[in-house]
Amino acid sequence: MNARKIKIAASFAAATLALSGCNVGNAETPTQHPSKETSASPSKASQSPTPTPSNTNEYKPASAAGPAENVPVPKMPAEAQENTEKGATAFAEYYFELINYAVQSNDAEALKKVTSRECEVCGRSLIDPAGRAQLSGKWQVGGEHSYEVFDSYKSSKDKAIVSVRFEVAAAEFYIKPNELESSKKKRPLKVAALGMEYDSGWKVYIIDIEKPSK
Repeated sequence: MNARKIKIAASFAAATLALSGCNVGNAETPTQHPSKETSASPSKASQSPTPTPSNTNEYKPASAAGPAENVPVPKMPAEAQENTEKGATAFAEYYFELINYAVQSNDAEALKKVTSRECEVCGRSLIDPAGRAQLSGKWQVGGEHSYEVFDSYKSSKDKAIVSVRFEVAAAEFYIKPNELESSKKKRPLKVAALGMEYDSGWKVYIIDIEKPSK
């Protein structure tokens, strides 16, 4: 085991890891924008027409005019259900797909099912914000996570640690069509170490965020 893996494993074993500054996307305070009678400066998103009722299940991405519609729910690949190193890697990728799904849909139920209650940062930065947005009617344009798994290993029979490089796209937030409520800038590249445990399937029980080494 190399020095980096030993360092991460030691942090996870501590269980009292300080996670206050860690976030995977939504905990950062957004830039507030004053409400205006007219819409914000024209952009590709804000020029989208107001959504009209449709009987189809066609996916429509979010725009300044309205929230995303019919967002496809990610399906867990068969490999992600295996208690192996490759299975853990596949599950970590699936987990990030669920994060992006929650970002677009404000539906974190699928994410909640594969997240342990132990994971405070998961609730604070991923699950709870989606629930609050759903209640308030807020939606966002952008904010998806681009990610790449670059390291994984089984730390014990039923536990694994998967390291993921990720960055979060800029986002705009709306409560009313074409009225920008707040925004976030693109967040720089970071590394997330996902601590996962297997019990009839993988669950994330801790996320540790660290800056990538130069």
